[in-house]
Amino acid sequence: MPTKPANSITPPAVDLATTADSNTSTGLRFLGAAMVVILLGELLLGMANTFWLHLPDSGSGWTAGLSSGLLGIHMILGAALVVLAVWIIVAAVRGRDRNWITASSVGAVGILIAAGSGMAFMGHTENNLASFCMAVGCAIAIAGYALGLYRTAATSRD
Repeated sequence: MPTKPANSITPPAVDLATTADSNTSTGLRFLGAAMVVILLGELLLGMANTFWLHLPDSGSGWTAGLSSGLLGIHMILGAALVVLAVWIIVAAVRGRDRNWITASSVGAVGILIAAGSGMAFMGHTENNLASFCMAVGCAIAIAGYALGLYRTAATSRD
């Protein structure tokens, strides 16, 4: 039967608060980077729809657009972006990470602007302002998450 050694070695103390914060920060950094990549993909899908989706010059584009797989992927990815944006905000609030609370809030606002503008555009395809606002919303979201990544990298170097 094995016995305990006389000189027991105690493991080093670990500051659980610091470990939890660094894990949260690492997770948020990963999610923020994923959002930038997914948003760029969504932007490319939107541009592809502009080239290859044939919508009427006026009126609703829903009937013409529903048969397009490209538009379907664009809409599903947009819905997933809304869910991910809320998830990141909740994680940032739970982790009390002010940087990511701000960055993800800006990103979520941009995503909501883009989603609302997309629905407005599909309702009235002659509405070029709505089409423009989709791109602006995407740019705001990318800038928000990129700023979060930049500020995380800047604070980790200090």
